[in-house]
Amino acid sequence: MRPYLFHIGETPVSSFFFLILVATLVSTFYAVWVGKRNGLNPTAILDLGIIGMMAGVLGARIFHILVEAPDYYWEKPIRVFEFWRGGFVSWGGFILIPIAFLVYFRMRRLPVWPYLDILCVAAPIIKFFIRVGCLLAGCCYGKPTDLPWGIIFTHPDSAAFYFMGTVPLHPTQVYSMIHAGLLFLLVNWVYRRRRFAGQTACILAIGWSLPRALIEFFRGDADRGVYEGGISTGQIMGLLTVILFLFLYRHLRRRHGT
Repeated sequence: MRPYLFHIGETPVSSFFFLILVATLVSTFYAVWVGKRNGLNPTAILDLGIIGMMAGVLGARIFHILVEAPDYYWEKPIRVFEFWRGGFVSWGGFILIPIAFLVYFRMRRLPVWPYLDILCVAAPIIKFFIRVGCLLAGCCYGKPTDLPWGIIFTHPDSAAFYFMGTVPLHPTQVYSMIHAGLLFLLVNWVYRRRRFAGQTACILAIGWSLPRALIEFFRGDADRGVYEGGISTGQIMGLLTVILFLFLYRHLRRRHGT
């Protein structure tokens, strides 16, 4: 694949981080567009887009380093900065992003759920572009497969080539891109028909976690944290997320009398 899109002088520009920038811009402007139509402050949505990008990248990287592969980075600490080899776990972003958002909401005295719902309408766009970045970087790769749509990574700087060599792998990044597209349609449909604030956020969390847990069975990057029996950190976090947001959905629905 293509871990670097282009060079600025002698400095390579990472495909993954370039796609994160694209994801942030597209999703933020989409959220602003939808938010303005629903009476929300566009400046606040722009602020949240920037905060979400920074907190998401930082949280995803820290979670991977501390939870999934501490020995790998302890052996050679410079690997912490080798972003092009992958090593970002979305669950870390899911933990840090809400904390950063809540601090912002408190500082600006904004209602939490209406703004979270708007951000959740745009969140699948981020997932889609990030998985495009993963595909180009060769991270978050799949297990070996004999299926005709298996893909081979040949770039020496890709994580898939580094760990798996030139064997056909499940295109788990593409599976996730398809998931992102379907999730985008779902949450936008729910938002247009929402009955209470927070409903869209709950649906996004559940709709994000369950298919993600299924895709995990096809993942081959064992450094993401795989335990005895083949259960991964992502699947454990996904199960906890689904349980939490099912209870939250029920609570919010009762609070709004629907």
